[in-house]
Amino acid sequence: MGFVELHRKGSHLKMKHPDGRVIVFPFHDQVDRYTLKGALRDADVNADDFLDAVK
Repeated sequence: MGFVELHRKGSHLKMKHPDGRVIVFPFHDQVDRYTLKGALRDADVNADDFLDAVK
């Protein structure tokens, strides 16, 4: 989706998009659906587009 990893600290991952969007996301095997929904909102990424990208 165009985001690249900037760095990791502990269990969090900081990612940046070429257009300037930056998100901090928990780096775990499983992520709560509300956390995922909030991260997608912060990243301005549609949930359907995300699901298509991870398939």
